[in-house]
Amino acid sequence: MSEPLALCLIAVAANLVGMMVIYSVMAQALTRSAWRGRGNLTVVATIVVAQLFWIAPALGIAARNADSSIPYALWFGDWLVCGFAIVLLWKTATSIPPQLEDSARLDGLGSSGVWSHVVFPFMKRDLALIALFTIMATLLPGWAFINLPEAGNVIVLYQKTATPVEHFIWMTAASLIGALPLIAIFLLTKRPPAVR
Repeated sequence: MSEPLALCLIAVAANLVGMMVIYSVMAQALTRSAWRGRGNLTVVATIVVAQLFWIAPALGIAARNADSSIPYALWFGDWLVCGFAIVLLWKTATSIPPQLEDSARLDGLGSSGVWSHVVFPFMKRDLALIALFTIMATLLPGWAFINLPEAGNVIVLYQKTATPVEHFIWMTAASLIGALPLIAIFLLTKRPPAVR
């Protein structure tokens, strides 16, 4: 196995483990928000924060490896999956009856027990789909850059000619502009059906 392929697979595994932890915590938080009656504003705020979250890790990795475009591909892949994941997890969270939490608490379960016995059974299909998308978002850009190294030349050129502040500004703008369609999709799916 070549060194670039091994590094790509290690990056996929590390990203997958980290993302599944983050999405599991997010599923629990979104479910608790749904049970407490917090709605649209919570999800919109979560989408915006999650879209901006990926900038710091990408810039940190890019600062250590100036000749690679993979950090930007990881930022874009995780950024893309994250918005979809929030909307998907929220949809499932709103379908979990709050009485199940009350029953679990009466049975003496704490937060981790509520997660494993109430939230996880509803969320496991969504988490599996998100895991698949996370693998695709991490593996495909890395695989492309291993097989077609010239594909990253434009990003490397941008990385070398722009200042770190410009990187941050452009990534923030792209993240916020990209969050707008996700927010619109979320809000449009919340509309009640038209009366005929």
